[in-house]
Amino acid sequence: MINSISSGASFEPMQRPKAQPLTSEQTELMSETLSQFDPENLTTADAQSIVAAFQEAGIQPSQEMQELMAEEGFDAAQVGEMGRPEGGRPPGPPPQGGAEQVNTQEMVSYLDELLTNYSDQLNDEDKASILASVQEKFGLSQSDSLLSVKA
Repeated sequence: MINSISSGASFEPMQRPKAQPLTSEQTELMSETLSQFDPENLTTADAQSIVAAFQEAGIQPSQEMQELMAEEGFDAAQVGEMGRPEGGRPPGPPPQGGAEQVNTQEMVSYLDELLTNYSDQLNDEDKASILASVQEKFGLSQSDSLLSVKA
């Protein structure tokens, strides 16, 4: 059943999601947060507070964030590095095999159901929505592949 509709739907390769533009509330929170600290005498605790405040507000690392921090006298990379708990390293890639733990038959059935519902009118937004729905339903991160191709 998937073959009959899959020929009309070409899914584009997954790309790293782009950071969302900052809202005016997030921009204001950044300015208020950064104004509490001295960029010339930044401590690890200060950086951790900044990182925590930004994360709580849903502020993702982006060029816009970096520019706003620079305007306030802060180096975003330095704050990020210092703000990691215990000077820890950034998280590595997701563990291999995340998609292999998924019941493939269940995933195919679910995809078939979704594609049947959208068979005549799939645009890029629909494709992204379907992919996000599959990832959410099966607990996959955006970096997990839906298919495992191993020889």
